[in-house]
Amino acid sequence: MDDGGEWCTVKSKHSRNESNKTKESSNRRRPNKSSTRSGTSKSKSDVRPRRKSQAATATTAIGTTTTSAKKIDTTTAATTNTQNPYHLPENADDSNDEDEEDDVNDPINDPVPPYHTTIMTMCPLPDCLSDRPFLDTTALTDHFKTDHKLIFKNLHHMYMALDPYLKRWGELLRSKPITEYATPDSTDSDVYIIDPRKCELDQKLRTEMQRHALDEVLNTQQKERDGPAKETRKCLFCKVICENRTALFKHMFGEHNFNIGLPDNLVNVNEFLDLLESKLIKLQCLYCEKTFTSAPVLRKHMRKKKHFKIAAKNRQYDKFYVINYLEPGKNWEHFERDNVESDDEKSDASNDSWAEWDEEEPEVSMCLLCPETESSPQEAWQHMEKKHGFDLTRIRKQLGLDFYKTIVLINYIRHQSSLDRCFVCGTTVEDLSLLEKHLDEKKCLSQPLDSNAEFWKDPKYLLPTYEGDPLLTGFDDDSDIDEEEDEKEETK
Repeated sequence: MDDGGEWCTVKSKHSRNESNKTKESSNRRRPNKSSTRSGTSKSKSDVRPRRKSQAATATTAIGTTTTSAKKIDTTTAATTNTQNPYHLPENADDSNDEDEEDDVNDPINDPVPPYHTTIMTMCPLPDCLSDRPFLDTTALTDHFKTDHKLIFKNLHHMYMALDPYLKRWGELLRSKPITEYATPDSTDSDVYIIDPRKCELDQKLRTEMQRHALDEVLNTQQKERDGPAKETRKCLFCKVICENRTALFKHMFGEHNFNIGLPDNLVNVNEFLDLLESKLIKLQCLYCEKTFTSAPVLRKHMRKKKHFKIAAKNRQYDKFYVINYLEPGKNWEHFERDNVESDDEKSDASNDSWAEWDEEEPEVSMCLLCPETESSPQEAWQHMEKKHGFDLTRIRKQLGLDFYKTIVLINYIRHQSSLDRCFVCGTTVEDLSLLEKHLDEKKCLSQPLDSNAEFWKDPKYLLPTYEGDPLLTGFDDDSDIDEEEDEKEETK
């Protein structure tokens, strides 16, 4: 299988709950290392005792790392093992705590097969002798090739809809032989390849399932915008409580330089944040995914190494990024790497990157229907309404467009205009400057848009036609429109 590439995750053993084993192993090694560094034998009172209970673990977690540290309330100690270490009191100086074990390789650096991710699925192919579930995609693809002489080309493109995709192929291969759909491998004639570029049915299945998965995740994200996104939540790295998700991500980036990419690209945000916090509770670094023995050591490690970001190789995070449902073969890691500045640049600018957050800067915005530009998207929308009679707010109300359908409409019009084409009737003019005349003469803008047109369903229009188009973020969202209407009603 030629699925070579950069997509991978840390080995599945690191994503399992083995933090206790790691802690015990580290604890057993520590006294020997201490005596080696000192060169002399220690008295019993000088040697750090082994952890024997949850209370002792919690005591270590809040900073009592020597026998001279003050004792804490046992009730508090017994419960801190289920709390975020960044929400615990820092009674001890982190700088005086022991360093992490540098001789242990970071799990993030471990080699892994390409496109490897953890799953749990049974082989759906007919006459399969395997009666055990497959726990990762590497084992599954090896099984297909070895036991069934079959390769699914670019199977990683379907990871977001893997089970229904394979189940469908299992049904198809029960009714017809594999030779009806697949072509022989050029390097091994006994192996067959199902390639969407050569199998029309496979391409159709992938498109339908990808679109279904995308629709589901966009519906979920829209519901989140109206519900969970407006709830309060405590910062992962301090005790500040933010009033909504926008404020939370802004705070974590500005105060802690925590980089998760573009917040608008996230879905199932509460589950995502819960996952990150569970890793911190298990004393696991979010980036290198190494597990530590105490909260102060973890805090010191993440601050010293600047590991306030998620592991780029861990495909466990793929399901939380809309880009994975949008472009087959391109995941959130590629998207963020291509569009966001380097982490070093972020670190250098972290002190003042949010200092002028509320200060408005000019955003030159081009009209959708003519070559004219305005100094802000708001002025561009006003220009389109006054000069062309194009009222986006009215159109959204007439068609009942949510946030994502509005994005599709803007990108579709922008794409058609870039081709000097009328977005209503499809007529092509010689130059964009002539489009305005065509719209006036043919009265195109007075014609209602077809709510069943194919472009509404085309996922490519969720991506901007022009990179960084200000119009995509410069329109009033549904909540803003509703609030304005409520205010008008109250004043009447």
